[in-house]
Amino acid sequence: MIPVALARLREASIVCTTAATGRAVGETLAVRRPPADAATNDARGLAEVPPNPIPCIPLRLAAAWLAPCWRPGLPRKARRCGALAPDAFVDRLPELLELDRMVAGLEAGRGGVCWINGEPGIGKSTLVDLLADRTTDRGCQVYRGASDALLEAFPLRVVADALGVSSRSADPGRAQVAALLRGERSGSEVLDPVLAASERLLDLVDRQCAIGPTVLALEDLHWADEPSLLLFSRLARATGQLPLLLVGTARPLPRRDTVDRLRELVIGRGGVLIALGPLSPGGVAELAGRIAGGAPGPRLRAVLERAGGNPLYVRELVDALVRDHVLTVNGGASEFDGDVPATPLSLSAAIADRLGFLSPSARAALRTAALLGVEFDVADLAVVTGRPVTQVGEVLTEAVESGVLGQSGRRLRFRHELLHRSLVEQMPAALLDALHNEIARELAAAGSPLGVVARHLLLVPERVEDWALSWLAAVPETVLYALPQVWGELLDRAVTAVAPSDPRYQPLATRSAQVLFWLGRDEQASRIAGRVARDTGDAPLAARMRVLLIRSAGRLRRIDEAVNVALCSPGDEGLPLLWRARLGAWSAVALFDAGQVEQAAATALEALDAALESGDELAMGSARHAASICCGPADRPGHMKAALEVLSVGDPEAMDLKMLVMANAVTQFEDLGWIEEAAAMSAEALRLADRIGTVRIARIQGTAAGLCYRTGRWDEALAHLSALDPGLAAADRVDQVHALGVVIALRRGEVESADAHIRAVGVTSPSAPGFYPFAEPLAMRAEFDGDLERAAALMAMRLEGPRIDGHRDDLPYAVRLALETGDRALAAVATERAEAEAVELGSRGRVLAHAFCRALMHGDTAGLLAVADDYRRCGWVPYSGSAFEEAAVSLAAAGETVQARAALTEAARVYAELGAARDLRRADARLRPHGVRRGSRSTHRRAAHGWEALTPGEQRIARLVAQGQSNPDIAKELFLSRRTVQAHVSSILAKLQVRSRIGVALEASRAPAAG
Repeated sequence: MIPVALARLREASIVCTTAATGRAVGETLAVRRPPADAATNDARGLAEVPPNPIPCIPLRLAAAWLAPCWRPGLPRKARRCGALAPDAFVDRLPELLELDRMVAGLEAGRGGVCWINGEPGIGKSTLVDLLADRTTDRGCQVYRGASDALLEAFPLRVVADALGVSSRSADPGRAQVAALLRGERSGSEVLDPVLAASERLLDLVDRQCAIGPTVLALEDLHWADEPSLLLFSRLARATGQLPLLLVGTARPLPRRDTVDRLRELVIGRGGVLIALGPLSPGGVAELAGRIAGGAPGPRLRAVLERAGGNPLYVRELVDALVRDHVLTVNGGASEFDGDVPATPLSLSAAIADRLGFLSPSARAALRTAALLGVEFDVADLAVVTGRPVTQVGEVLTEAVESGVLGQSGRRLRFRHELLHRSLVEQMPAALLDALHNEIARELAAAGSPLGVVARHLLLVPERVEDWALSWLAAVPETVLYALPQVWGELLDRAVTAVAPSDPRYQPLATRSAQVLFWLGRDEQASRIAGRVARDTGDAPLAARMRVLLIRSAGRLRRIDEAVNVALCSPGDEGLPLLWRARLGAWSAVALFDAGQVEQAAATALEALDAALESGDELAMGSARHAASICCGPADRPGHMKAALEVLSVGDPEAMDLKMLVMANAVTQFEDLGWIEEAAAMSAEALRLADRIGTVRIARIQGTAAGLCYRTGRWDEALAHLSALDPGLAAADRVDQVHALGVVIALRRGEVESADAHIRAVGVTSPSAPGFYPFAEPLAMRAEFDGDLERAAALMAMRLEGPRIDGHRDDLPYAVRLALETGDRALAAVATERAEAEAVELGSRGRVLAHAFCRALMHGDTAGLLAVADDYRRCGWVPYSGSAFEEAAVSLAAAGETVQARAALTEAARVYAELGAARDLRRADARLRPHGVRRGSRSTHRRAAHGWEALTPGEQRIARLVAQGQSNPDIAKELFLSRRTVQAHVSSILAKLQVRSRIGVALEASRAPAAG
């Protein structure tokens, strides 16, 4: 192996650019250009190679990277096939060393993420080629995909292509993802096909990593669709626990905020950023010499200066000179002997020069192929040209042999995007529009996938042809879910282009309003839905549009507008029962939001009667949901359970409503003290959200985190927090979950972590939007700094705001701060607020919160102890610790030292179990002036690291990791969501202080056997 590598090293003549670089590397191998008897030297072995003063690439690295050698005369290899380019090892030693380090980590089971940045032609894909060959040679799985400017509106295309997702795939999982992305819902119960496909792609990567080390390289991310970028972000967060090397490449221009944030995420997570710059003059000369067959002479070096160190430009420039026969090679040197002005002045000109050597028929075929994209299907090209596939293939062979095209799986791909762009830019814009329209028509007539046809229609912005209007009106509604951005744009154009009197207007406008509503474009959705509702003679359709109007107005917080639509009821008596029920249900919600509680409850019950009579599942679910909001507290759990029983998974609207009801039920059940039911509901909601794909995932994760916090499972709460994807989350849920992170961090004394959460939300003062959910964390932060006055003032402002579901501990906290600062008026206001909520809601949680506030306000020691016991029996562990602490302070102030020590001990046990070091120090400090101290062994200190630091649930997951199970497999076995398992594995790695799943397996093998 080593002699062969040495021979290849000589052939490539790879040298470091500076002696300093070589010395820093160590293990250097000195090589000079091989003499005529190079083969003899190879046979003698490395020891007999004459020394050379130029330090070169390390022997270990040379042998590894040079195994798949480039073959002179061939173009840069097409993705997944071919030979390495001649520029593969020129001037890139630091980058090769960095990649080698990452490959070594991958072999050891450690993942990583790498971002390669640089201008077109600078060598990004060449580095990925090298990495792919290197890791494939070491037994790793390699998957590659590249984005395309024409496919930016089509979600997950780059990731799906990389992972081999196809309807023809023998893997059912890959075939199912392909069906989801085409909008085919049969056999798949999903709400949002794109999010559901994202989850399945994540599962696929996870399972591949369980088989062995995996490389996933996604190129040209500056053109990637938003879901693909979000998926890259989620995968980057997972590389800390998977043997996954994630690689992204992008250009610095065009700038996109999402891409910039992704690059910063890579850096922030300790990833590698490789910013490729131009080759040095020596590197340019080396590369040109390899292509030309001899070291460049002075005139050729002068010509090469215009390449600016860009490897692609150098290659194209030298190739052009060779084709023009203006290069002479003599005695190992190459020299330019032509006219300098005749050489290509730019990279684009050099590309055009290459295309100019093709035959007219090949150029014509390539121009049409370029309209299909950087990567295209030969069968599609045959359809749009009207020629047999065999004839098209014969014409394209010339382009393949000349290096313009390369193979990519079953498709062909332009060797470089600049070749593709050059062909497209040669055509006038008006001609491009006409051609794309004609291509769309031909593909539609041939029965091509709807998304393929839509791609070309998107590229014709000026008009929508009559055939396209009819085609759009006939697209199945289920398909719209898969590509809402695409269909939203096309339907918007269609609605503008068609007259209201046209029979196609109504189906087009209805679908447009629905898609816009899904996309959250409520202004546009409301405008179109209102027009349809006003003009249509179809009463059920009008009712459907009115429901959409009410919900859009509600999301825009235009409550009066929603109520006006709800109360506009001429002819509602003649509606079918199911539409009377659905419309009545959402009208009740609007009335409740407007404060018309009694009318809302009556409307909800009327809707329920109509729904039950109709037997329609969605109508019954909608009415039950409305009743759970509008009716009295005692009736709400029953309505929620009934709604969940009737809402089946299958219909998109029913699934979305089911997720909303489940999230509300978790909070409602827990507030009633039904902890086990709340926990079961939370786990089911998380699993269902993973399966069906929903934008409500942040709400589901937020309720799960809140439940875990209030029941003392703080590590699980943090696991849910770390699993939350900001790109999918609604802002209010993100704020509340980050608020939870601040509270846990401060109670554990981790102020830096708390400040990071505060910065993430950006709420630092009462004037900031979203202050109310964040008031308690900000007050606790002020208290951490010893500023009790500011803390109390923040809580006083919080009491002026609305009630927030799930928030109960803020009122006792406000009372404590008020009493410590001597503000009994504030304490009284907080106690009155707690009493009002207890009376209004009547739940166990609100009643106990009021009892806690009242006992604090009146110094009722017995009441505090009773509250502490009640909290403990209900499972609200952190609250019991706070109540025991307050009881200890009250007892100590009364001189009851023994009882105070006992209460303090109970509080300390709770705090120690939670890891609430800050709470523990505060409790000790408050009792110390009264002479009350805990014994040195009164609490068991919670382990911070090692196997003992893991919770029982984490220990179980760690043992399954040690068995080699993937996160999806663990989730299935433990009835958890994959997100939850992933978050737990991250926590396990941190607590065990290991860097890979292999490390977890070693720690599990040393741990005591499970009981």
